[in-house]
Amino acid sequence: MDISVVLATYDRDDILAKTLSSFSKLDVAECEWQLFVVDNACRRETEALVSGYCESLPVKYLQQKSPGKNNALLTAMPLVEGELVVFTDDDVVADSQWLLELWQASQRLMDYDLFGGRILPLFPEGMGPEPGVDLSQGFTRAAYVIADWDLPEGEIRPGRIWGPNMAVRKRVFESGITFDPKIGPSQSQAYTMGSETDFLLRAAGAGFKSAYVPKALVHHQIRPNQLSIDWLKGRALRQGKGKAALFREFDHYKHLFGVPRFLYRKLITLKLRSLYYRLTGDKSRYYHNAVELGMYQGIHEFYRGLSTTKSSPKAS
Repeated sequence: MDISVVLATYDRDDILAKTLSSFSKLDVAECEWQLFVVDNACRRETEALVSGYCESLPVKYLQQKSPGKNNALLTAMPLVEGELVVFTDDDVVADSQWLLELWQASQRLMDYDLFGGRILPLFPEGMGPEPGVDLSQGFTRAAYVIADWDLPEGEIRPGRIWGPNMAVRKRVFESGITFDPKIGPSQSQAYTMGSETDFLLRAAGAGFKSAYVPKALVHHQIRPNQLSIDWLKGRALRQGKGKAALFREFDHYKHLFGVPRFLYRKLITLKLRSLYYRLTGDKSRYYHNAVELGMYQGIHEFYRGLSTTKSSPKAS
């Protein structure tokens, strides 16, 4: 088996249908491959949708009741047979050459074990982000999962490989490195981001190298609710929480009630600026401030959670 493709899904069959439809048009004549769709909502409707593609795709439907994307991905891992394990999301539209480009790159770049392809946004027809949203900003590009690096095929840092278009040689998992179920998207809106980053950093730390494959292209479906500044701010909060958990860069600061002391002044300042920019109608500055505010709220939320855990009495 050459390639195993793994994706998790949760109760969004209309989006998943577009993804599976694009997979049915893949040019994979020279590859033997398999596809695992892991349903984290365990819905009969999703099972029926996936089963409808059994004649056009080498797909197997799996279920995982434990919430969380990483729990779902881990469900498929004992079943994968491919030399190259490709991870994607249930909201992509794949270019017809996507898998073939990843496979051929893995055969050219034999010294590399981690591969990331190109990701472009697919906005709803006739719609765009709320006024003020800056598509050139690094955070916004990350929120919409725009991985379009101005680089040729070849070595990149692992942080530039993103979840909807990520391939990993099976030997990385055979070395004992895998996904952490405590990190990553889940049904809770307060989940800690960074599942792929955590995995890739540990793999890089073990000596596995990363490569960019710009010809391997998928489009990321942007939903109408994701066009608002409020949604992007929520994304910033989760990102701030995830970075705090991954890097623990504020642990050495002086703390007050379990939270780095500087955060209190920072949050008050950002909230006052937010009010000012809203009142003056400065949409661009309001957006940039909202993102920064969300980030620091996420950091605050992480440390408050740590403090609560430490102060909770142990069961006798």
